[in-house]
Parts: sequence; C-alpha cells; structure tokens
Amino acid sequence: MDNAIDAIKMGFGMMVFVIALSATMYLFNTAFSTAKVLLYSADKTNYYDNIEVINLNTTTRIVNTETIIPTLYRYYKENFAVQIFNNSGQLTQIFDINIEGKVRRAAGTVDYNRTGDQRALLSLYGVSSLSEDNPYLFEAPWIGNTSKDIKTRIDLYVNGECGYINGTKLDYRLNNLKVYENSEFLEQFTEYAYKGDTISSEDGTETITGNVKTETKIVITYREI
Repeated sequence: MDNAIDAIKMGFGMMVFVIALSATMYLFNTAFSTAKVLLYSADKTNYYDNIEVINLNTTTRIVNTETIIPTLYRYYKENFAVQIFNNSGQLTQIFDINIEGKVRRAAGTVDYNRTGDQRALLSLYGVSSLSEDNPYLFEAPWIGNTSKDIKTRIDLYVNGECGYINGTKLDYRLNNLKVYENSEFLEQFTEYAYKGDTISSEDGTETITGNVKTETKIVITYREI
C-alpha cells in the first residue's frame, strides 16, 4: 500500500514538474518574442524594401505648406513617399502607398496570426492614441480606391477635419497640415535607383514577381524649421 502511495506521489510530483517546466518555457518564449518585436520596431529600416541602392541623388530647398499640399495630392498617383517632421525632428505623418498597404493588411490580420514585423509595424503607425506628433494611419481604410478614398484622406489631413472612410473614423483635428500654415520646411527630394524584387502596389497590394532589375524610388521629406 505504501509503495502505491509513494508511486502516486512521485507521479504527481513529476506532473507538477512538467507543468512548471512548460510554463517557464512559455514565459521565456513570450519574453523573447516581445523583445524581438520591440527591437524590430525600433529600427524603421526594417520597413524599407529589401533593396540594394546603386545610385542616390538629393536636392533641397525651403518651402511652405502651399508647396506641400499639391505634393500630397500627387503621391499616390506617381507612387512616391512623403514624410513630414516637426521642428523637434519627430515624424508626424507619412504618405506611402507601400507602408499603408502593409498597415492595412496587418490591421486586417487576426492578432495571433500576425507576424513579428506586422506587430512592429502597427506599433509604429497603428497607435490608437491621437496627438499632434503621432503618425497614426487609422488602419489605412483608404487603400484600394485611389480615385476617391485616398483623396478624401488627404482632404481631411490638409483641412484638419474629422470624417469617415469605409466606416472607419479619421480624426485629423490635432495632427494636420493647418498647424504648420505659418511654418517653413526644408524639403529634401531624394531619388535613388535600386535593385530588388519588382513590386506592384497600385491598389495597395504587393506582387512579388521575382525579377531583379533596376527600379527608382522617390522620397520627399519635409522638416519644419
């Protein structure tokens, strides 16, 4: 009888040990994944296309918001990126079809199915708290309709208004271009040629063709001075 009791105790002890070990491994894995996401999100170059830059041309000039406005209305038609920084050097808004498409897909993916880079991407451009210096993209509901919805998004940002696109609320009453109407900006126009996979994102989706050839990329940066 005593042997049976001892065997039960040993079995129970082993079970507790296995459960404790499994819990410990889970905590270690969770901590590692969290650290990996934080480190990944801290490096914004992780969201650049996987490319090899082979040429770089940069020009600069001083402009105001009257110059920025028509540039914004062209970014999705001509597929270049626009970044706006305040006088503290903080990114306040971004207009980039590629990033917006990635944010849209990440937001539409169930949380437990999101990849590490999708989580990090949302931590950069998907923060729900609104402020004057937060490049919140509202999950990019305008992706998919370049003739109407993207223009509406720009209208709201330029005018500092609140509205809806496909049922999603966009509130630009704090973070908008009007707050800079008395400011000047250093415009940096950068065009570079690169080699990498050809990507098509006219409607916000990406198609990897696997062909490596020379392409060009334009990034226009506005830094408040």
